[in-house]
Amino acid sequence: MKTIIIDSDERLRKTLLFLVGTINVLNIVGVFNNPNVAIEYVKNNPTDLVILNIQTLEMDKFVFSKKLLEINPGLNLIYMTREKIFEMGECYQRNIDLSLKSLNSKEIQDVMQSLKQLEKSGQKHIYARTFGYFDLFVDGRPIMFKSAKAKELLAFLIDRQGGTVTTDQIITVLWENRPNDEATQSLCSKVVKKLKRELDEYKIGSILIHKRGVRSIDVSQIECDMYELMRGSAKAKEQFFGDYMLEYSWAEGRVEALKKRAESISDKKN
Repeated sequence: MKTIIIDSDERLRKTLLFLVGTINVLNIVGVFNNPNVAIEYVKNNPTDLVILNIQTLEMDKFVFSKKLLEINPGLNLIYMTREKIFEMGECYQRNIDLSLKSLNSKEIQDVMQSLKQLEKSGQKHIYARTFGYFDLFVDGRPIMFKSAKAKELLAFLIDRQGGTVTTDQIITVLWENRPNDEATQSLCSKVVKKLKRELDEYKIGSILIHKRGVRSIDVSQIECDMYELMRGSAKAKEQFFGDYMLEYSWAEGRVEALKKRAESISDKKN
């Protein structure tokens, strides 16, 4: 779980960082002493868990929760005080209230185990179909995108197989006939935000990665027929009839490589 810690108390922050660091399921991706800076981080980076010393907040904890959950509805929150540690999640429906006289690894791990079970039970199955026309399915149901350009951007990112793309590259692909000026860059920014909102509606916003001005897709969360074909899957070969993301002209350049890959795969099931 990608985890950030928010605590203005340096001593407690170091203690908490040490204890959390002993839990294998957690990946500490950020440590902050300012909640507002942390909010900006969550806006632009995939985050699964926020651990916060509630006494550092400059706003009501419920206001803070709302801000975070509007950005990422699937986010897990753990608030801490000197006396208690308690967890909150989407719509405040996940509740654990544990007495803590002093932080220790065992009690932290108990909460982490609960979060791990919640994460497992709420995990979404995400499947990208690229052979023929492009669609993204969540738990077997297609996403009905409101924005055609947001859907195309997602298709482009999936086509890049986890590789990063810049704003200039997105503009070249999605708006090939428009000048790369301030207006088009603003349009691109709006489409990126629309895509994030649409993915968040299905609680899969964490697949979209935005860091240092570049964007990519977390391929570890996605099953994709094209990815399987490139890995040498005979089943994917059976599904491929030479068509790939037919609605997007920029995808034509991928077809020849897919045909060659399919030809190299034996008919043995795998």
